[in-house]
Amino acid sequence: MESRNDTRKENIQKLLLRLELWFAPMLIIVPIGVSFFFVWDWLVRGFSTGSSAYDGELILGLLLLFGNLFFDVLFLRSLGKQKEKKGVTLM
Repeated sequence: MESRNDTRKENIQKLLLRLELWFAPMLIIVPIGVSFFFVWDWLVRGFSTGSSAYDGELILGLLLLFGNLFFDVLFLRSLGKQKEKKGVTLM
């Protein structure tokens, strides 16, 4: 009975890890895209016209970009270690 519960828990953990692997690109690409949008908006509307009213977009974009890159590296590293441990395939 206990081995049945163990295999069930292992299957659930593999499914959760597979779900994380499928959502990882979205969790990485969307915040980077939003941060590039903020930096582009600052470049087009603020820097090119010489207006300092759009400096908030630059700060917000850079904060999102650097924060996201920092945590994405840690997330991908831990995800890779989990994948190696569990031996999960995507299909």
